[in-house]
Amino acid sequence: MRCILDKMLMYGDFEVVIFGDKTIIDEEVENWPGCDFLICFFSDGFPLDKAIKYVELRKPFCVNDVCMQSLLWDRRIVLAVLDAVGVPTPPRLVISRDGGAKVDADAARSFHENSGMDINRILGKYAQNTQNYKITDDGVEVDGIFLQKTFLEKPTDSENHNINIYYDKASGGGGRRLFRKVGNKSSEFDPNLSMPATEGSWIYESMMVTENSEDVKVYTVGSQFVHAETRKSPTVDGLVKRNTEGKEIRYVTELTSEEKNIAAKVSKAFGQMICGLDLLRVKGKSYVIDVNGWSFVKGNDHYYDQCAKILSETFLRSVQRRPSVTLPDIPREILPENSWRLKGFAAVFRHGDRTPKNKHKISLTSQPFIDLLEGSTQEVVFRQKHQLQLVTNAINKCLEEKMESESKLMALKEILEKKSELPGTKVQVKPIFDKDSNTLKKLQVNVKWGGEFTHAGLHQSRDLGENLRKDMKILNKHITDDIQIWSSSERRVRATADVFTRYFLGRPESIEGVISESKYLLDDSNAAKEQMDAVKKQLKALLRPGYEISSILLAQCGWPSDMAQPHVILQEVSAIMARLKVIMRLNWATKDVEQLQRRWCCFESPNLFKERWEKMFNNFCITQVADSDDSDLKKEAVCPDPSGIPELYDSLKYDALHNRQFLEAIFSDPEASSTSSISETSSNSSERGKYRSSEFSDTCNPDLRNLYTYVRVLFNFVAPQEYGISEKEKKTIGMLIGLPLLKSILRDLEDFKSSEKPKTRLYFTKGKY
Repeated sequence: MRCILDKMLMYGDFEVVIFGDKTIIDEEVENWPGCDFLICFFSDGFPLDKAIKYVELRKPFCVNDVCMQSLLWDRRIVLAVLDAVGVPTPPRLVISRDGGAKVDADAARSFHENSGMDINRILGKYAQNTQNYKITDDGVEVDGIFLQKTFLEKPTDSENHNINIYYDKASGGGGRRLFRKVGNKSSEFDPNLSMPATEGSWIYESMMVTENSEDVKVYTVGSQFVHAETRKSPTVDGLVKRNTEGKEIRYVTELTSEEKNIAAKVSKAFGQMICGLDLLRVKGKSYVIDVNGWSFVKGNDHYYDQCAKILSETFLRSVQRRPSVTLPDIPREILPENSWRLKGFAAVFRHGDRTPKNKHKISLTSQPFIDLLEGSTQEVVFRQKHQLQLVTNAINKCLEEKMESESKLMALKEILEKKSELPGTKVQVKPIFDKDSNTLKKLQVNVKWGGEFTHAGLHQSRDLGENLRKDMKILNKHITDDIQIWSSSERRVRATADVFTRYFLGRPESIEGVISESKYLLDDSNAAKEQMDAVKKQLKALLRPGYEISSILLAQCGWPSDMAQPHVILQEVSAIMARLKVIMRLNWATKDVEQLQRRWCCFESPNLFKERWEKMFNNFCITQVADSDDSDLKKEAVCPDPSGIPELYDSLKYDALHNRQFLEAIFSDPEASSTSSISETSSNSSERGKYRSSEFSDTCNPDLRNLYTYVRVLFNFVAPQEYGISEKEKKTIGMLIGLPLLKSILRDLEDFKSSEKPKTRLYFTKGKY
């Protein structure tokens, strides 16, 4: 909808006024904003009766007839109208047990004015209970007419999409339950579904074999334009085919002249200019199986252009034919120019998707690395490409002369070869001196990389900017006339801000001068380091084995009520990580890891993947110190550090998005003998399915799926608490970290109040404000 409204603002001098839920629900229709043209469509909870009163009061031009929308609520009424206007539908029988279909008086009057027909005469026998019917294992009989299986059983309520299919014995019997799409499923087979319902009102429709097992989704914009797409029918196997953006795969199709005529008849019969309907193509003929009313095509710019253009032209023609009679009768205080408008927009954004941050530490003593210091006794940092090449040269020299461990040097070399092109990579060479003799003891070499802006981050920033622009322009088309944007100095944050801004402003030639950097407001702050360190110590104590956190604190932290204590889940994470470590090392030794995944994001590689996961295994695969008498030491030994949870969750999310193929392959159990997902001490073993993750395929190692589920729950518990467990701690840490930014936003809000013109102020940060 916003795409069409956004384009309409380009086609004509229109002002969009959105009534808003509060106005619609709470205000009397006399206080609703006045308008010349009304776009109004029913959805669950919408007070259609108030909308009808508004139309009678203000008499705007209605894109879709408001009164007649209630005709679409009952499938019996829809089918009766389709019969009356000569639109073909599949063979059917109807069993009514609710007194029959009822038509609102306003809808009946509007239908008569629109078509000249009496809706009550059209309904006929559908307006009363069905008296003579019989239901058997083979089919349904109504008034002597028998409909044999296979057929569909549809509720008369159009808003109910729970439809059943009953197969005949030749097809194997049983049934299929259809429902609104849930993930990638739209139906499922039920072998026990054999007898039609004995209560309620139902429509029994003959199952028709369609061309290519597809149905056709048709979208009208009056009689001038119609768009159609085919999709795999949900009656086939219930699996929804989606594209890389997660949208259902559909194919644009050309309609025949007969189908275009059918679409025009449906649109006119129900008084719905913007209308959707479903067609079946069977042996060269087309049949309508559903009328959806207000429906739009998704993700098709040609449709958006045509729809916006036709609506704009229709609005302007309506003014020429019928000069506005509404505005003189509208009280001045609710005229469009006096309606609520967005005066200011302030928001804080975090950066888009990035690679996990990593570091690799080694100790060296060889001369080529000592030479890198050039006599300095302080830490030397190498960032630039030519500087990193000096480190690579030192590695090569050491390898040639076999001065250090080859495996240690090769790991360092691969990191630099893969990551030296990226701006986030740096090498720190720090000399360590003997305290007594003050002679050089060793060099600590730290390589840090990661945090790079990914292609997914680019798409996220682009989509957010583009979509937010459409929303803001609808609320106030001048909202971007005065805009200021601040960004952190971090590269991934600045990259997010740059891409977002370009699309938020409609892709201008230049965005120079729009974005300013503010380290003071948006870079990391150490103001609350002491307080946060104290909180992290408390968190570690809360997650020690055997520590029972009170139910009140768990509820406050959003911990699932039917899940075991956090320390139990943390221990299970440790156990799963231990199993996955064994599996990864086994697969690494027996598989050609270079062939498991061909494309890698941001110069990753199998070895870098292994490096990252080995580090996390070291953090979480803890073994108990059995020969110690110190109970605290034992607890410490079997309790992974909870500060590693965010890093593990970050890596799991990243690999699930970018390296799923490799992740599932390297952690696939060769013996397929994964143990149960939670220890018997956990109280939620019977509820495991409720937390099933959709991030991985159904064939992946259950341990991997469960690891993601548990780590996500732990992350949602740990990450917010790092900024304070008690209310006092949260306020103290929050004020210390966010006070400068909060003050800036408050100044913005005061400025919005006093300004005559709309303004936008946006902030991009890496922090969790």
